[in-house]
Amino acid sequence: MRGAFLLTGLIVLAPLTALAEPTRDEVMLGAERCAGIADNRVWLDCFYGSAQPMRSLLSLPPAPFAQTKLVPPPGAAYNRPTAPMATMAMAPVAPRKKSGGFWADVLGSGKPTVTDMPMASYRFAANGTFTAILQNGQRYQQDEGDLVFAKWTRPASSYLVTISPAADEFVLKVKGEPGLLFHVSRR
Repeated sequence: MRGAFLLTGLIVLAPLTALAEPTRDEVMLGAERCAGIADNRVWLDCFYGSAQPMRSLLSLPPAPFAQTKLVPPPGAAYNRPTAPMATMAMAPVAPRKKSGGFWADVLGSGKPTVTDMPMASYRFAANGTFTAILQNGQRYQQDEGDLVFAKWTRPASSYLVTISPAADEFVLKVKGEPGLLFHVSRR
């Protein structure tokens, strides 16, 4: 009797493991294609997005589009350029800057690029992200994968901005809005 249960269990479970393995391989290959992303936050979103095939197999809710769109299709991958395109063939590979730790990378460990600079203007895109132009002429665009959205309504010049480097991008903080950090790129 015990042997019959064991044999029945093996017959029932064998196809399930066969179904799971190709999906696991697909997930791991997708995660591998994310390896060239330098920004830790964006890499993590790509990594989570690569698990979409397994989420489908397990009938879990789909991963957010912001994560799944980051995963390159099979045969493609992110490249990490180390120099401008014109000098890329001749330039030696620069050693990667050592991380200052998790919090230093997220919050920014370097000296602020801009401190208490008033905005000249800001505008919101349809997806809720913003582009801010500072009074010194610098333009910063919020990363599409950022999960924090600005709710600014006052005139642009009333917002004082501090920009700090964080990993490969920047963190924008607005004076008077403690705890709100916006991940931006300079344009």
